[in-house]
Amino acid sequence: MNVITVSREYGAGGGEVAQRIAQLLGWELFDRELLHQAAAVEHIPDADLERLDEKALSLADRFRLHPPHEKYLHGLKEAVKQAAARGHVVLVGRGTRQLLGDTMDAFHLRLVAPRDWRVQRMAEREGWPLDQAQAHCLEVDRTRERFTRYFFGADAARPDRYDLVVNTGRVPLDDVAACVAALCGTDLQSVQFTGDATLRVLTLSRELGAGDTGFAPTLGERLRLRVHDRDLLEQQAVRLGVSEAELAQVDEQPPGIFQRFRPGSLSHRYFVALEQLMKELAACGNVLLVGRGGSRFLRDFPGAFHVRLVATPEARVRRVMEHRWLREGPARQLIAQIDEQRRRFHADYFGTDWSSPLEYHFTVNTGRLGPAAVDLIALAAGRFWRHGRK
Repeated sequence: MNVITVSREYGAGGGEVAQRIAQLLGWELFDRELLHQAAAVEHIPDADLERLDEKALSLADRFRLHPPHEKYLHGLKEAVKQAAARGHVVLVGRGTRQLLGDTMDAFHLRLVAPRDWRVQRMAEREGWPLDQAQAHCLEVDRTRERFTRYFFGADAARPDRYDLVVNTGRVPLDDVAACVAALCGTDLQSVQFTGDATLRVLTLSRELGAGDTGFAPTLGERLRLRVHDRDLLEQQAVRLGVSEAELAQVDEQPPGIFQRFRPGSLSHRYFVALEQLMKELAACGNVLLVGRGGSRFLRDFPGAFHVRLVATPEARVRRVMEHRWLREGPARQLIAQIDEQRRRFHADYFGTDWSSPLEYHFTVNTGRLGPAAVDLIALAAGRFWRHGRK
């Protein structure tokens, strides 16, 4: 890979991470420098583009024959293309991921964090009162969201548009930079886990078709973790005194309103037993737990590293067709059905958005990274455990 783009929420550390990656790799960094090059392309003063930087069009500008953003975006696109053509560059923000398209020679990183965490961080960093930091954070978030949505569409911030989405509220910036630099600058397979045998827990959430059946076992072997997936059903069935077939009917299924709160219902017993089993396995350490709300049950468990696997719709359909011997239409229907089931499972039981990167440490795109996804997760989890993160 010769190009890294860094998209970021305000206060999530995008500038710092990009600078650190560039230093580790010895690559050239383009942040505000892109504006200067865009201004040179359009032969206009830098100040004219500064005024438009990552700002959406005003209502009045939308009705102009040649709105000012036209030159801004054209100059920016040319500046990005020129920088990417040189190679070994890190490009920050300004829709660089969308402007480059889906070239496989680029690595696309996005950084997010809870807004409260970002507000606190910027207040400390800039010496602002909390209310000032919050107001500024809200304004920049709103402005960037409008800019991105107007020029690149509503799906521009979707996790599967990136190779990696990191929640910097849970992952230190230095760890993010080190992992990305290792992926783009060296053979990750040469990086071996060297942590100790303390409580190590990894939860793996996944979209259907975002990872084949061998992904979790391969990752578990790499990190020397016991893998629990379908066998969790068998253990639960024994505890509840029901057949595995009966339990499979409620496994990761959204409960009805009465089933959820009725103590004797199978759905309620399933959920209680699942939580108990997850926590018991985590307490023993050295375990990889696949799906079934593990990231929520163990959200604040010391030593738990939470990962979600995603892929583009096209990659997911292709993988489901190959592994389940389905035609395209039925494959798409199955993906939509399972997505909705898992979405409702998390919403009904935990009140959370299953797809939000804020629920995890790493959101990894297996469709773009392929086998390197295992290496990247192994490196990140190893650093996390080695430094005793939470």
